[in-house]
Amino acid sequence: MSPEVPRRVMPTQAEWQAAIAPFRVPEQRAATAQVLNTVVPYLLCVALAYGLLPIAYWAALPFIVLAGLFTVRAFIISHDCGHGSFTASKKLNDRIGFWTGVIAYTPYLQWRHSHAIHHADSGNVESDGTGYIWCQTTRQYQASSFLRRLSYRAYRSPLVLLGLGGAWLFLIEYRWFDRHADQRAKRQVWAVNALWLAFGALVWLTLGPMALVKVQLPIALISSALGVWLFYFQHHYPDAHFDGEGEWDFTRAALEGSSFLKLPRWLQFFSGNIGFHHIHHLASNIPNYNLERCHYADPVFQQVKPITLFESLKSLNFRLWDEASRKLVSFRRIRHLRKARRTRDE
Repeated sequence: MSPEVPRRVMPTQAEWQAAIAPFRVPEQRAATAQVLNTVVPYLLCVALAYGLLPIAYWAALPFIVLAGLFTVRAFIISHDCGHGSFTASKKLNDRIGFWTGVIAYTPYLQWRHSHAIHHADSGNVESDGTGYIWCQTTRQYQASSFLRRLSYRAYRSPLVLLGLGGAWLFLIEYRWFDRHADQRAKRQVWAVNALWLAFGALVWLTLGPMALVKVQLPIALISSALGVWLFYFQHHYPDAHFDGEGEWDFTRAALEGSSFLKLPRWLQFFSGNIGFHHIHHLASNIPNYNLERCHYADPVFQQVKPITLFESLKSLNFRLWDEASRKLVSFRRIRHLRKARRTRDE
């Protein structure tokens, strides 16, 4: 047997509840400012991108990229509304969440449900993968059929995760409602689809179909790739913690299984402070505009090791959770581990 990996002592629930208490209260002024500095620039960038397209594509391109970045920020606002944290009003949260979700190609109510499941069992390798990126243990992977291993390898490839997968999720999968969705959620899916269909028809009739291909498609691809990239590295990094059903612990899953992704200021702005993901998973009702202040307010949160943008890119090699070493490992590492264990057993 491999030696037990020492675990850091977690704060008690009473300790971290006391530490986060001042930051849980939504601030209407901050929420209003975020809506204004997200939605208004997004609309301006989209308008300029389409307006400059007949003149020169290179002139429209900077605004296409900016619109993609503001789409990510809109998604974070919708995400906060889904947690009920963005404003103190449930009705206002739902309204803002719906419209910012439209910007981000996301049906608000349906996504809110799947994301709640993610928060309920994040870091549990025995859960079914609803609302998060599928992660197998080495034991699960080795016990799988050839076709299942092949599909898992394809799923975990950077091309799928950060490219095709994000585009499929936001542009195609979110156009259909879950079979267990209630009538209100189903209506929202169709409403989002109808709004985008109407917008697409307007652009098609005024600027032609290629305008959608040259402007809207890149905006969607940029935002979906960046969104999935953020989500991936929030739970898949060198020291990420996972556990099985019997050992899973909420506090540890938050502070050791959710990253502190230290981003450049400009990217922290567009990602809505979601890099402070350890705080977010500890208390999802802290609005994104309070996450940074909460992190620096108590030493217990600052014990979480920050991950830089460059370090996060290396995490793409981590594909499986190895139960023996209690680490995320690459597919290549599995072969080395198997060989070492056979040698040890002999």
